[in-house]
Amino acid sequence: MTTAAHTTPRALTAYLTRATWGLPEARRQELWDELEEHILTRTDHLILSGLTPTQATAQAIRELGPPARVTLGMAKVYTMPKLILAAGTLALGISAGLYALAGGSTTSTTLTVVRQAPVKPSCVRGTKPSGDNITIVSETGGVTCYTFNDNEVNKGVFLKGTDVTRALDAQGVTLSRDGRSLALGGTSVNARFTRDGAAFFDASSVIDLLTQTRSVRFSGYTSPRVQVGDATLLLNAGPEDIGAAFYNASNSVFLSALVGQPVWGSYFVGTKTGPEHLISTGLKTGEAVMLVTSRGGTNFMVDTGKVDAQDRLSVHSRDRQLRFVSSLDQLGPYLSGGRRSALLVRITNLPLNNLKSGIFVPAQATSDAR
Repeated sequence: MTTAAHTTPRALTAYLTRATWGLPEARRQELWDELEEHILTRTDHLILSGLTPTQATAQAIRELGPPARVTLGMAKVYTMPKLILAAGTLALGISAGLYALAGGSTTSTTLTVVRQAPVKPSCVRGTKPSGDNITIVSETGGVTCYTFNDNEVNKGVFLKGTDVTRALDAQGVTLSRDGRSLALGGTSVNARFTRDGAAFFDASSVIDLLTQTRSVRFSGYTSPRVQVGDATLLLNAGPEDIGAAFYNASNSVFLSALVGQPVWGSYFVGTKTGPEHLISTGLKTGEAVMLVTSRGGTNFMVDTGKVDAQDRLSVHSRDRQLRFVSSLDQLGPYLSGGRRSALLVRITNLPLNNLKSGIFVPAQATSDAR
């Protein structure tokens, strides 16, 4: 069953063919109909927002995600026999060619992550600074230059500009002539620092730039993946877990998507020294989840964490006692029964523009910090 009298585009037919390949016939037709109805309904909405039918169909397909993910997800749901699963997996490889021919191919690029920005010395004339946290860099003509030994302020998730544009050239991302800014759709972001002649950008600012005009989806935690249209970026810092650094640095992106308008006010990220909450989620291992509390207006506190193999989530808050709610309008600056209202939002494996669908209330209605 579909929404209206549409002429099924070639790209949609190819997508549905690949997404349902290898499933039992009855299930295949059922999933085909459900996916087609979803895509066509979303296409109608996008057309009303000003996109052409071709653009709207392409975006609706991108928002749903790669067809291989749909196929394997349905295979698990229907608990298919191993033989059918094997046949379905083989069929995915065969059908990939069909999907690519229809213009639905995807590309994946690994971007090397730099975790430390260069430390710039501070210089003073006169009194020489001292202390256990001070390293003297130079002393010339009464001017002392020094750095602080605590370099946490310079830690982050940084991407080389040329790597970003190489991976996202087809999405319209360009690097300025001097290499110091990235631009997309009339918006630009500046480099955080340069090293060996190359400009490096905060990963969070790159993501913020992309979300202004592109459909974006996140997956993974230790090494996050960012799907932008038909391109997928894998942020790789080797064996280091960069999930908390990446997702917390991008909290304004997720808050803005959740609220439905830009959130540029004050918000605080939970620190690992604050009260820790261990919450049973019922979600799959590896999902990233954001905890949100409010002090009123745009004064939010957020922290992100990863669901472990026991479906538990570890996040931090300034409040020791939380009560979980199901919508934004239930958050507030006042305690109820000594507890702060809190929102849990799954932020991976769903379109950023549909982040509200990731809100969930765990089986435990409240949490007391450990």
